[in-house]
Amino acid sequence: MTARVAAGLRALQAVAGRTDPTLSVAAGEIARTIAMPLSTVSRLCAELVGLGLLARGDAYGSYRVGEVALALSGRASSPYARVCRTVLTRIAYRTGETAVLAAPTPEGMRVVGAVVSPWTLHSPAEVGELVVDRPSAIARAGSAEETTSGGGRVVETTVGKSVEIAVPILAPGGDALAVVAVRLPMNRARQGIAVARKAVLAARREVERVVDARGQTASPSVPAAMSSPPASPPAPALAATLDMLWALSSGPRPLAELARAAGIRRDRAVRLLETCRRSGVVRIEEGEGLVSLEWSIHGWQRAALASRLVTQGTPVVARTADRAGVCAFITVLRGMRSVTLVEELRHIGPGLEMTPWLGRPCPILSSDGGPALMLAFDDDDIGAFLPARADARESAEFFRRVHLLGKDGVMARESFEEAGQTAFTAPIRDSSGAVVAAACLVGASDEMRPRVAELSDAVHTMAAEVSILVGFGAEYPGGAVPTR
Repeated sequence: MTARVAAGLRALQAVAGRTDPTLSVAAGEIARTIAMPLSTVSRLCAELVGLGLLARGDAYGSYRVGEVALALSGRASSPYARVCRTVLTRIAYRTGETAVLAAPTPEGMRVVGAVVSPWTLHSPAEVGELVVDRPSAIARAGSAEETTSGGGRVVETTVGKSVEIAVPILAPGGDALAVVAVRLPMNRARQGIAVARKAVLAARREVERVVDARGQTASPSVPAAMSSPPASPPAPALAATLDMLWALSSGPRPLAELARAAGIRRDRAVRLLETCRRSGVVRIEEGEGLVSLEWSIHGWQRAALASRLVTQGTPVVARTADRAGVCAFITVLRGMRSVTLVEELRHIGPGLEMTPWLGRPCPILSSDGGPALMLAFDDDDIGAFLPARADARESAEFFRRVHLLGKDGVMARESFEEAGQTAFTAPIRDSSGAVVAAACLVGASDEMRPRVAELSDAVHTMAAEVSILVGFGAEYPGGAVPTR
C-alpha cells in the first residue's frame, strides 16, 4: 500500500502547496498535475477528505485544502514561526528588498515565507510559489550538489531582470532544510548586494540556532521492547501515515518513539516513512536517526491565511460591528505597514463618517492595529523597525501599548494622530500560535469612552472567534484524530 500513500501525498501536495490552497481545484487538474488516472485520483481525494486533509470544493468533483492539513502545517511551523518572521522582516527592512524563505520539494523549491519590498518597482515573491528555474540562486542553494560542494556558501544569480542572493539553512545532518534569500531588481543590485549577503548570512545563523536547539529537545529514543504493536486492528495506510505526520508535528522523534506514538508496528512505520521521505514530506537524519517534517509543509497555512481571514472572518467582523454599533476591521502586517483586509463601517453619529481603509497601507506607528501586530517581534526588533522620524515620546508610547496588549490581551487607546478617535485592539493568532492579524473596533471617542468594558470584551471575543476560524488551538476538527 506504499504506492497508494505516495499517490495520496502527491495529491495532497498538489492542492495544499498552491499560492491559495483554499481555492477549489478540479480532480481532473489534480490528475494532470500528478500524472495519474482521474478515477484513481477521485478515490484518493475522497479518502483524503475523510481524513480531513482535503475538503470538498464549491463545484462537484473539486477539492481544496482541509482543516487537518492546515492544523498540521501550523503545528509543525510553530517552533520556527517567530524566528522566521523576524529574520524575513529584518532582511526586508535592512535591504529594502524582498525577503524569501523557501523549502525543498520533489518538484523544486517552494516559497514558504516572504516579506515583499515596499518599493513600487520590486522583485516579487509569494508563499506557495514554486521555484524551478535552474539559474535561480534559491534553487541552487537548496540543491544537494551545492550543500555538498559549497558547504552552505552564499549563491548569487540573475534571473531575468532580478538578482537573487541565497544561502541554505542547514539541518544537523548538513543538507538544506530551507533557503533564505533576497530578490532585488538589477538596477538596484550594485548598492544592494553587499547588504543582502550580510543579511542572509545573519538570518541563516539565527534560524539554525533555533533548529539546533529544537533537535536537542527531541523525544528520547524508546527501546524496541517498549514499542509494542497496538491492540486495535491496524489503520489503513493513509490513515496510519497521518498518525505519524501528526506525531512528528510536535517535533523530531526517533523512529521507535514515533512508531509507538502513532500506534504503528516498527516495520510498518519504516516502510511508510521511506515513502514519506521519497514524497518530500519527511526527512530522516542519518546517524542520529531523528525523523522530522519537511519545511515545505509550513507554507500551507501561511498561503491560506489571507483568504481565510477574509472569507471566514468577514461574518464575525460584521456581526461584531452590528452588535456594538461601531466600525470593525481586521488588519495584517505587510512589511512595516498595516493593511486592512476586512472592513465593516457603521453609522457612528449624526454628521460623522469613517473613511474607508480597505486595502490601504498605514504606517505601523499610526495604525490602530499596530501594537497588536508588533507582538510578533521582540522589543529590540520593534525598536529597529520603527521609522527613523519617530521621536522618543512616540516610540515610548508605542512600546507601552505593545506591552499593555501583551499583558492584558486587549487595549483601548485614543489614536496617535487622529484626535477624537478611539480604537480597541486585540491580536489574532493562527494555527502556529503566531500573531498574524489584529482585530480593531474604531469610533468617536466621546461615544466609546463610556463603553470601555463592553467594547474591550467585544474586540477580545471577535479576535478569539477569528483566531479559532483560522486554526488557533486546533488539532483535529471534532477532537480526536479521525483515522480509527
